[in-house]
Amino acid sequence: MNKWLMTFFILVIAGLLVGFSNFLPSKDVTIWVFDVGQGDAIFIDAPHKQMLIDGGPDELVLERLAAVMPWWDRSIDIVVNTHPHADHLAGLLPVLERYKVSQVLDADEGYDTPEFAEYLKLANLHRGILAGDVTVDLGDGVHLKTLWPPLAYNDNILEDPNDGSIVFLLEYGQTSILLTGDAGVAEEDLWEVGDIDILKVGHHGSDTSSSQEFIDRIKPEIAVISVGEGNDYNHPSTFVVDRLIRAGAAVFRTDEVGSVRIKMQDDEYFVKTFPF
Repeated sequence: MNKWLMTFFILVIAGLLVGFSNFLPSKDVTIWVFDVGQGDAIFIDAPHKQMLIDGGPDELVLERLAAVMPWWDRSIDIVVNTHPHADHLAGLLPVLERYKVSQVLDADEGYDTPEFAEYLKLANLHRGILAGDVTVDLGDGVHLKTLWPPLAYNDNILEDPNDGSIVFLLEYGQTSILLTGDAGVAEEDLWEVGDIDILKVGHHGSDTSSSQEFIDRIKPEIAVISVGEGNDYNHPSTFVVDRLIRAGAAVFRTDEVGSVRIKMQDDEYFVKTFPF
């Protein structure tokens, strides 16, 4: 065989092996806070399991998942709906239609919308209720402790569904990440949590969350705000952003930086942004 042709084949094979190595199992844990506009969608890629928390307001989450998952991977182990508002729920509908999902978790909040009715239909036998002092184990030391709600809602419709948001404390190695959904100030006072590394800021940076007392207590180094550009709610609140900055947190807003990736390796974490 011509030596130049041989060299070409070697380079092609080497390139394929390097690309494939990106999808080989590792001990790294990656958390994506996707830019899905005015909504929440958080994807956790652990060594043995994948978990999607909320899906944003529309099908854009499918593009985000396709950008970070191998093309052949059409399954997600756990899907969580923190609460039934459309900006967290609607994007889960196409995910549940197009991916094989082993378990669907929520806090059994009731809600009277077509989107929620479709969610219940799609979740069906895979649905489980998550509340109280429960830990979701993703394997290899990746744990998500449920801080809220203390009890399931038994299909009751809350006056403010935001207050029923599932809240997780994710811990891996020496790194801790607080995932707050849209829970408000009153709920923050009830969570047993102290100093953390990373905060997914509550309710898209609204001043209904992230009180000064709360920020002083948890002392985040990094604050990620999932928020849509030019949204009608004036999120995030300038008071909340200033509060976080004064506390020493580096603030990442999805409307400004795109999707935010947090990679945890051993006892370190690294934050990088991507324009999608």
